Order: sequence, then structure tokens, then C-alpha cells
Amino acid sequence: MAASETQTATRTRQIAALDLGSNSFHLLLVVPLGRHFRTVERLKERVQLLAGCRDGMITADAFMRGLACIGRFRQRLSGLEPVDIYVMGTHALRQAKNAEAFLSEVNGLLGREVQVISGEQEAELVYEAVNRGTVIPERLRTVIDVGGGSTEIAFGDTKLARTTQSLDIGCVGLTDKYFKSGDRQPAAYLAVKDEVIRRIVALRDSDPRIRESIGAGAVIGTSGTIESIQVVLKANGWIKHAITREGMARLETAIIEEQWFVEGGLPGLAPDRVDIFPAGAAIVSGCFAGFNLEEMAYARVSLLHGMIFKALQRQTEAAPGKIAEQSIADLMQNFDVDPQQANRVRQQCSRLYQATTEHWVDDTASEALLGWAADLHELGMQVNASHYHRHGAYIIKHAQLPGFSEAQQHMLSLLVRGHRRGLPSLAFKAFDPEMALRLTQLVALLRISVILERSHDARESPEFQAACTKNALSLEFEANWLAGHPLSARELVIEAAQLEEAGIEMSFVDA
Repeated sequence: MAASETQTATRTRQIAALDLGSNSFHLLLVVPLGRHFRTVERLKERVQLLAGCRDGMITADAFMRGLACIGRFRQRLSGLEPVDIYVMGTHALRQAKNAEAFLSEVNGLLGREVQVISGEQEAELVYEAVNRGTVIPERLRTVIDVGGGSTEIAFGDTKLARTTQSLDIGCVGLTDKYFKSGDRQPAAYLAVKDEVIRRIVALRDSDPRIRESIGAGAVIGTSGTIESIQVVLKANGWIKHAITREGMARLETAIIEEQWFVEGGLPGLAPDRVDIFPAGAAIVSGCFAGFNLEEMAYARVSLLHGMIFKALQRQTEAAPGKIAEQSIADLMQNFDVDPQQANRVRQQCSRLYQATTEHWVDDTASEALLGWAADLHELGMQVNASHYHRHGAYIIKHAQLPGFSEAQQHMLSLLVRGHRRGLPSLAFKAFDPEMALRLTQLVALLRISVILERSHDARESPEFQAACTKNALSLEFEANWLAGHPLSARELVIEAAQLEEAGIEMSFVDA
């Protein structure tokens, strides 16, 4: 057999999802790993298929931009079997009168038929991506996806979307409708927001299930529009993590009164989103007003992920959070983390966590985060044993971690960074006071657990009793354990002094 034939025969199977959106075309390639997957590559091109659309027709320029993009993507897909390529079209291809002509060309280029899905199907797939690809403590959730031609809204729980809706309000379509007509930016922005509010209120009032769902749990936003809004708000110091009503008000003031776009753009905004950003911001602001939202968290999942989950037939096979667990397992394997030591530290963390729940943190998300930090605390060892906690934190912060939101990944990185040496107290203060306290308590439990397992030997793991109050933790070890483990005893003394500076009094004795 020729070498090329051998390579083909042994090539790892990949699955591709291609989203032909109204603003951008997206390609995601993954390697399936049983019930999970590993991302290989993600490509995105700004096509704006909907831009300049008149009389319901895709323009000749947009038509050619789309086909040129597909031609480039086809090179990357050349090694895949057609059966492993999933292609979906959304709003622009649902609405355009000449969509069939475009789809015929795309089908010929890819050798795979494009499935044009309804807005409700799109909302359901995005909701599935959020459910399977993120860790959200709240049982009930609302998912809002702002696209180029439409906005999809889904309400449900941890199992499935109960209600899905699609509104033909998108950042490309509304930019064409309002911002290309010569109107001044403030007037155009307010016109978009007013239209969005009218549509949202009509939707809310038409269905009692929607009225009951809004505000009953987490509100999650997906898409490039919501990501760019979060980046801009953070860059200007208007939010710390999630998008808030107050942060949106500050952004709205910048658009309406300060004219930052006219004068050179907003800090944090990518140049290729400047033209559609005002309309996107108006849509999100309209959602906040129409649904009376206080906060919206951004999730780094999309229709592409929903397509992959569907392709792997995983909708009913795995509980939410399994993707996150697989991400942790992959990191541990890729960086040769000692699983036995990780497990010993995890067990100590669990014991301490259970002993402190009456007065300290007590929620599923925090317990999971602590366990994952224990799993990864030695992640940086393979980079360099010196300052390995910093190396591990860097890897976590910049790694692809399906199943984690940006905020969760940042918190996990900080816990690993803080499991030894100096406490990252200043970094914790970037969070709201409640979360800062929670992270301080979690990192304290992790640091103590690492000290108790300094022998790296299960035979040396201590038995102890723990008790706590709001600001204090006491440990009572089995007889003579401290005396027999002088390294841990010394480090506990140092740790007590560090925790005292963070507002936690720690005491420990032998029985």
C-alpha cells in the first residue's frame, strides 16, 4: 500500500459543521471522542449575505462573496467524507427569493446538500448547545441569540427547550434598514431599539409561557454580537463579567450622546464589526427593555455546537456538564497530570468543602469548580516545575475548554494560580463582593488540601475533623500527625498567616 493510502486509512475521523449565516459563514471541525468531542479548528468569514438585499434578493456581490468563502472552506473539508459534513442555512437563506440558486451552487461545491432550517429549529439547536456545552447552576434558563438577519429566543430547563421563537430582527438587516438611509446615528439607533422593544413586548404578551419564563432563571446570550458587546463593556470598565442593564445604559450613552463611532470607534470593538455594532447594541438593549432583564451572561457556544451535538446524537445521552468534565480530562491527559495526586487533593477538598458548607459556600457550581481546580492544580508541571502554578493558570486561561463560560474559565485559572505562594486577592476583587468571597474561600480549601497531601502518598493522608464559622476554620488532626509531617506543619503555619490577611482565621492542632 502506498504511503498516501496508509495515511488516508489511518486518518483520525473528523466531523464538520458549517453555518451559512446572514452575517458570517462559520466552520467548526471536531474529532469525536465517544460522547464528547475535541475542537480541531474553527474558521469564520464575514460574508454579509443579507447586506444590500433588495426586493428579497441576494445581491450579485453577496452571492459571489458567499461562493468564494465556500470555495476556501472546501479546501479544508477535502479530507472528510461527505456524510461527516453538516451544512445549515439560516435567516438569509430562509427569506431570499433566489436562495435556491445560491444553494444549488453550494451543494455542487461541497457535494453535500445544505439544510435550511427554520428559526425555531435554529433556536432549539442553540439552546441545546448552551445546555450541553456550558455549566449553568440555574435549572431554568433563557437563551438569546442575535444573528445577522434574525434573533432566536428559547426558554427551557436543563433537559430541553420548552418554547422557541424567532424574530426577523438582526444586526445586518436592521443596519441596512436604518443606518444606511442617511439618518444620524442617534436617530437610527433609537429607531432600531423602538422596533425591537415593540416586537419583544408583542412576543411577551402573546404567550403566557414566555411571561412566566423571563426572569425565572439564568439569561444566556450567544453570538458574535453579544460577545462584542461584552468585550466593549469590559474594555471600558462598565462591567466586570456579565452584561448588565447599567452597562448597556453606559454603552447607549456612548452611542447616542458621545458619538464615539463617528470619532473613531469604541475601545475594545473589532474594526470589522463597527458598521453593524450600533444595530446589534440596539437589539440587545431592546431585549433588556422589552424583557425587563437585569443581567445577561455570554456563553461561547453557537449553532455550530448544536449541530455537532445533533450529529453525534448526544441530545439525550449525556447530562449537562459532561463536556466540561471531558475538557478537564483532556487537559490532564495532554499535560500528563498525576491522576492519583489530583484525586488525593480532590478528596481532601471535598472533605473540607462538606465541613464548611454551613457557614461558607454551598452550591453545586462552586463545588464542581473546586474539584476541577484540584484536578488541574499540577497542570503546569510539564511546562516547568518552577512557578508551575502560574504556568497552569496560563494554560487554563488560554486553552479551548468546551463546557466552560469565559467567566468560569477565568475563575478556574485563578484558583489554580492561587493554590500556592501568594493569594490572588487583587484578582478576586475584580468580581462582585459575593463572588470574591466565594473564590477566597474556595482557594483557601484548595491550598489547605494541597498542603495536607504534600507527601504525595495515600498512606500519609491525614484523618482530621474540621469546623468553621463565618470567618474561621479549625482543623484537629489524628494524634501526632503534625509532629510526624513537619513540612506540612510548617506550611500550615505560613498558610494561617496568609489567610489571616484575607480575613480567614485558621487554627490547627493534633488530637
